[in-house]
Amino acid sequence: MEQRENPEQKPKKMLAILAGVLAVLVIFLGILIFPSWGGFIENFKMFSLGALDVSVSVSVGNVLPEASSASLNGGDAITLTENTTTAITASGTVTDNNSCKDLASVSIAVYKDGTTCAVIGDADNDNCYFYTDSDPTNDASCTGDDDVTYAASYAFNIQYYADGGTWEATIISSDVVGAGTPDTSAGVTLNDLQALDVGSIAYGSVNPGADSTGDHTADVTNTGNTAVDFKISGTDLTCDARGSIPVTSEQYDLAGFSYGAGTALSGTPTDVDANLPAPSTATVPVQDTSYWQVSIPNGTKGTCSGTTSFAVEAAL
Repeated sequence: MEQRENPEQKPKKMLAILAGVLAVLVIFLGILIFPSWGGFIENFKMFSLGALDVSVSVSVGNVLPEASSASLNGGDAITLTENTTTAITASGTVTDNNSCKDLASVSIAVYKDGTTCAVIGDADNDNCYFYTDSDPTNDASCTGDDDVTYAASYAFNIQYYADGGTWEATIISSDVVGAGTPDTSAGVTLNDLQALDVGSIAYGSVNPGADSTGDHTADVTNTGNTAVDFKISGTDLTCDARGSIPVTSEQYDLAGFSYGAGTALSGTPTDVDANLPAPSTATVPVQDTSYWQVSIPNGTKGTCSGTTSFAVEAAL
């Protein structure tokens, strides 16, 4: 006897058929789109789990360098040495958060307060000294790309005639974009230097009972950094064979003269109003010429020698 299909099973059968067709379509599409079922399954997992690789980017901005901790001569006063140079050090730190390798230049200016000292062209030995490191990336203090600091330091040789007063140091830096933030040290005092250099006095040969003639000179040179006068004093001249010449037998003036018209030397320091200005260069000395004459008493013989002292003092 033929078994009849239950009418209630028809919808279920149709759904099963549709599910099978859908599965076949999915498999067919997977074969077309993906090279293997493994790729299909992995991508299916990726889509189903929401794991997507996305690109990430950021633009790092430029930060201008910044100087700090500027110092001049360790904060100590500067004492010059006559007729030569004195070494002092100016230092500080430059920070560039893009790396010290980004620095283009670092400069150090050492100058008297109130003067212009911003570029190498301002340097003049009187009140402005300037140094530039034009390749700071090769400095020993800049060790690598992750190092953001540069140790700025330089020893300046300050001339003996540099202007006295308050001096400062400024650290100046720049990167490939532009100038950074400078830093200026506390002021230190550059002391006044009052100093002279004087040549020897030679009268030549003069007979007993006679006066010297002609010009006998000693150049007085200002070897400091301020205008000066001086005081003169002396001693008797002692002769190696016989007798001596009293100190008062020597006379001087700041212009040529004949014996009897000058000022008698004495053992007491006497002011000479020379008013020698401070020099502004080592190659052009500031000096005055002193003129000397002597009278030789009878009873003397041989080579006679003594001492004449020039004591420096501030110009009146």
